[in-house]
Amino acid sequence: MAGDPLVDALYKLIRTGELSPGERVDQRAISERLDVSRTPLREALRALAADGILTRTPNAGYAVTKLSAVDLLQYYSMRSFLETEVLRTIEWPSRGALEELRGINEKCRAAVETGSVESLIAANRAFHFTMFAWSPLTIMVKEIDRIWRVSEPYRALHLSDDKRREHVAGAHEVMIDAIEDRDVSTLIALMDDHRAASRRLLQEMLGTSLPHALLVLPQTAPALI
Repeated sequence: MAGDPLVDALYKLIRTGELSPGERVDQRAISERLDVSRTPLREALRALAADGILTRTPNAGYAVTKLSAVDLLQYYSMRSFLETEVLRTIEWPSRGALEELRGINEKCRAAVETGSVESLIAANRAFHFTMFAWSPLTIMVKEIDRIWRVSEPYRALHLSDDKRREHVAGAHEVMIDAIEDRDVSTLIALMDDHRAASRRLLQEMLGTSLPHALLVLPQTAPALI
């Protein structure tokens, strides 16, 4: 169902916080909001539930999946493994492709200047998945996409702060420099740092006493070796 306009429209409500984690999906209200009948809406809901973005409870319908700090730590460990492997296998881009990546980062910078969190979320995703698309590991990239979609409402919290938003384009810029230098080790290290900033913030915000087994989960490329 990836790329389905109705799935994308429903997911946008989740990503932007109009449907927040833990909130029940009112199918009548959503069908009116999106101007669709209940049958295709149910198909879209099932597609999002299959990816873990929604949770279905018998006799209660669908709700936006609510993640705990424990859940997020596992997802970030999965991202660390998958994204590291994908970046290790990228084919270095042509000059034109690199300029395309720079253009996407300029959209990130513009979104920061205008204060549009939604535009920044979209441009940030485009930046990273443009890089990931240079890898032949398409199944891993597809799983990374699913993990991003499940956790994106929480990453939006990270980008809701003005000071944190200001660092996004700069962090991307040094990644572009590493790509231009064809320095995969530096690129992976920069990606680790970029990912860790949001992970630490979300862990602090959600807060919990974490079991030792979760605290020792690898969250960076060196820890995976």
